[in-house]
Amino acid sequence: MDFAITLQDGQAQMTFVGAGNIFNNIYLSLTVKKGSFFHNPAFGLRQRGRLKNTEATAALIRHDYKEALQWLIDTGRARSVDVSSERDRRQDLNRLKLLVEVVQADGRTVTFTTFKEVV
Repeated sequence: MDFAITLQDGQAQMTFVGAGNIFNNIYLSLTVKKGSFFHNPAFGLRQRGRLKNTEATAALIRHDYKEALQWLIDTGRARSVDVSSERDRRQDLNRLKLLVEVVQADGRTVTFTTFKEVV
């Protein structure tokens, strides 16, 4: 049985309800520090220090997210991964909003939104 991760108030809550999509895989791929998973050191998201809020930083972070999720395509669990970003200079100068859209092998789309701290 799979376990499902739900986000409530910014915290992951574990339940033992069967997962019907790959949201768990996306969440873990983007929250586990690359190199820290003993079974596969290449798994996870590359950790970077605080970066400036520039378009070059946004492009770098989008690349890192795609790299962390590439294994979903390589293993046939997903057809495609798309990562877009928003720099909101009027509301919050210190964060970059990232929207991840993954098309599963069965054609359903799973979305995940997160923020990266920038300066």
